[in-house]
Amino acid sequence: MTDDLEDIEDQTIEDLNELCLRGHNFSHCRFECDLSELRFDGILDSYVFKDCNLSLTSFQDAMLQGVSFESSKLVGVDFTRCNTLGLGISFEQCLLRSCNFNFMELKKTRFKDCEIIETDFIGSNLAESNFIGSSFSSVSFNNTNLSKAKFNGAHGYAINPLNNNIKNATFSLPDAVALLECMGIKLV
Repeated sequence: MTDDLEDIEDQTIEDLNELCLRGHNFSHCRFECDLSELRFDGILDSYVFKDCNLSLTSFQDAMLQGVSFESSKLVGVDFTRCNTLGLGISFEQCLLRSCNFNFMELKKTRFKDCEIIETDFIGSNLAESNFIGSSFSSVSFNNTNLSKAKFNGAHGYAINPLNNNIKNATFSLPDAVALLECMGIKLV
């Protein structure tokens, strides 16, 4: 691969030594490498990040369409800077630490079996999203639409039902008791 390519299609990329990311459009590609501190600014279509380190990676102005993150580490990623036109992302078995999803349209987004730490979802629409099996620590939900979201088997979340929409969301015991704690209700 050379720097003069504009479109990169159907590739598995394991080494970035010869690949310049800026200005390329990726379609049906799969990354399996360290992508920390890189910047993507093109179109990523039907794309898989598997076993990747994406710490401080920038998706500023990038279009993420059908992009999945699997068993990857995402630290300090600000998803609010990506182009939201046609946004389609999913996460499975990922570490998400200090990421920003504030005020984003993330309806039906999958965050399955993830470890989510110090991450913000303030003002976001996460209706019908899947958080099954995920663990949370210091995650901010405020004025967030979580209607019909699935938290089955999830734990560690602190969601105030008074300032978030949780209508028809599903939660599992014993962790669902945390929904009552913010209202001063104690179960004995």
